[in-house]
Amino acid sequence: MIKESILASVPGDSERALIEQIEISEEGGTIFIGCPNAFSHKYLSKQYKDLIVKSVRTALQRAVEVDFSICAKKSRRCGEPDREQPIQMTWPAIAPASPSNGLNSNFTFEEFVVGRSNAFAFEAAMAITEEEASRYNPLYFYSDIGLGKSHIAHAIGNRMAASGKALKVRYTTARDFSQDYVSSIRNNAMDKFETVYKPSSLDIFFIDDVHLFKNKEKTQMELCHVIDDLITAGKQVILSGFRPPSSMTQLDKGLRSRFSSGLVIDIKRPDKTTRERIVRHKAMKNGVTLPEEVVEFISSSVLGSVRELESAVLTTVAMSTLMKRQITLNLAKELLEGTLEKHQTITVDYVQNFVASNFAISKEALVSPSRKKEIAYPRQVAIFFSRRYTAESLQSIGDSFSRKHSSVIHSLETIDNAYKQNLKVKREIDFLVEKFETETGV
Repeated sequence: MIKESILASVPGDSERALIEQIEISEEGGTIFIGCPNAFSHKYLSKQYKDLIVKSVRTALQRAVEVDFSICAKKSRRCGEPDREQPIQMTWPAIAPASPSNGLNSNFTFEEFVVGRSNAFAFEAAMAITEEEASRYNPLYFYSDIGLGKSHIAHAIGNRMAASGKALKVRYTTARDFSQDYVSSIRNNAMDKFETVYKPSSLDIFFIDDVHLFKNKEKTQMELCHVIDDLITAGKQVILSGFRPPSSMTQLDKGLRSRFSSGLVIDIKRPDKTTRERIVRHKAMKNGVTLPEEVVEFISSSVLGSVRELESAVLTTVAMSTLMKRQITLNLAKELLEGTLEKHQTITVDYVQNFVASNFAISKEALVSPSRKKEIAYPRQVAIFFSRRYTAESLQSIGDSFSRKHSSVIHSLETIDNAYKQNLKVKREIDFLVEKFETETGV
């Protein structure tokens, strides 16, 4: 009775196919929705939780708690470990970083899809792996989120580590480097820290997210020493960040100069041809050859990051497998078009009204020059949401808030740092994200 009630409320054939596979049980007054695999669990509990809860309560005519769990087989209780893994269409698991060098072994040149937007970065990276002494030192990659700057850095490291030359390779992030440095000072262990980063301990040094070094003067000074020593000793230094060195005005001038002293490369968003290659490649890695009309639809509809393309391909392939339906253009549209349309109809203006309403301020105040905390913080949140949920460029978002490009980047970095370091901010952002996605259906 409960499942029939849910099925009657779910709009699409794709979702009904998932509902058909769930198991429903009751224990201690709680209704358990047992999903056959992690994909089904994540999709239903995120996209249809409210609808399912409402349907369950309507069917039972009483208020009950509803809990989602993974329950692959009827022969065992939901939530118990899987002894026989359910069939599940997912990308290969992210390999854990090597404790010795920090590299992700899944990020290789073979998995990096090359196009006009990233060909220069690819060629420069390959050159480093093929030359005894690199002409590009340091090598600095910058791009928006999800476009492959970290991937290509790991690919260099993995190629060099596998070269048989017994090279000493180390990958780290700005956050980890900073934490290691501070911890070493507090624990009177600077000798150990300096040993890790001295030229005799490294042949290739990668450091990611360097834009996060802002306002950390002592850490920046230490990084300057590390980079100088390594380059002087002929060691390769590779850096990556969210923006070009010249625009990171909150970094020490000397550090920015060092970042810029080698080759600086911008990895741009993939063009249509490259997006098509990425779609085909990701589908092939999942054992599927997509019809050309499906490749065309996805590559024309998803214009953002490589990660978003991967997600679209994964959704199409996984759902077709779960529903045992052939992948066609109509199926791809059925699975993706609603989400894509919602992404396209979310505007910066919509975001501004949403944030202003939730912070009980006027939209006019949100876009005003005011630097008061009660205005500045909601504005930063609105800029963060605009970047996340619209297809607008940073420049366009800045124009909508009467802010410069650098101010938009500063707002994004501020929210990113606060989210990771301040529990109150994290809870507030998580709440707003959930509310926004529920309202928009994203």
